[in-house]
Amino acid sequence: MNRKGRKKVFLSGFIILINIALIGCNNTEPEEPKIELSKGAIAIENSGEYKIYNLKDNKYELVDTDYIITSYDEESGTFIINDNGQIKINSLSKEYSVEVDEAIVSPKVSLKGKYLSYFVKDGYLDLKIKDIESNTYVDFNSDVIISGDLIDWINEDTLVYYGIDNNKNNGIFTYNVSEKKENLLFKLDLGYVEYLEAIEENLIIVQEKDNKERFLKVINNKGELVETIDKIVEVSDVEVTKDGIYILGRLENNNYSLYKYSEDSIKRLVYDFPKLINLEKGLSKDKDGNIIFVGGDDKNTEKLYISVDGTISQLEANEGKYYFIDIN
Repeated sequence: MNRKGRKKVFLSGFIILINIALIGCNNTEPEEPKIELSKGAIAIENSGEYKIYNLKDNKYELVDTDYIITSYDEESGTFIINDNGQIKINSLSKEYSVEVDEAIVSPKVSLKGKYLSYFVKDGYLDLKIKDIESNTYVDFNSDVIISGDLIDWINEDTLVYYGIDNNKNNGIFTYNVSEKKENLLFKLDLGYVEYLEAIEENLIIVQEKDNKERFLKVINNKGELVETIDKIVEVSDVEVTKDGIYILGRLENNNYSLYKYSEDSIKRLVYDFPKLINLEKGLSKDKDGNIIFVGGDDKNTEKLYISVDGTISQLEANEGKYYFIDIN
């Protein structure tokens, strides 16, 4: 065979190989687009079907996903899914069930999406911690009996919780997962804690004392008491922004409403618009720190509202039942 003939055979074979390679590439399953949620994101339920929406320019836009997302970490993109009652975790496009055939309570992703904490309910609440990337259990060597599910992540590798230790210290404790070290962060003088939430490395607690007095306290990550708010009757949820502390609940000699605490004074923000506030749905906030809540004119119809500089207005959103997504 002359050189020209060999060249034709070579080119024909090369073209065939390219075609095979292209066919193989075309058969490769495309990667799922990364889901990006922003502060204020919600799930809307209609007739048992859930859709996820992002808040942009005071309007809710549909997110292209079939997942029912309950919690999302902005930095890592890790999120928690409720799949027909089964709790799953999605991280770096990997997805797996947290536990199989177990009742999961209060699943929480740490900041930056490295760890997952949750309780398995089997007669009592059994705390579990997992390394999300490896899907392996992490030891929790604690001397504290944790009260209920009063626990949260205060940073990327430290849990904070309320309970009583072996020395009968009644207080707030921390557990550093990386160092496997437990510390007493804040000791209570009297009473007990009935609400606990970590917000931007500060801890919000509601303490009830023996005389039924309730106080909302802000504790920093060094265990120092930063703020104390008295005359608390009930707290459903709390959000903290640069403008102050927002409380959804009830104060003494007042009604259930949204309140703002700043510069040692507290102000009620909602009176008759809307007529009702849904306490169970809690609070959220947008990227600018404006507070979002659920309310309406009656118990059967839910609407979304936003507080900007103390002024309440309604947000545009499809009708349905609204559920705020926890955003780290």
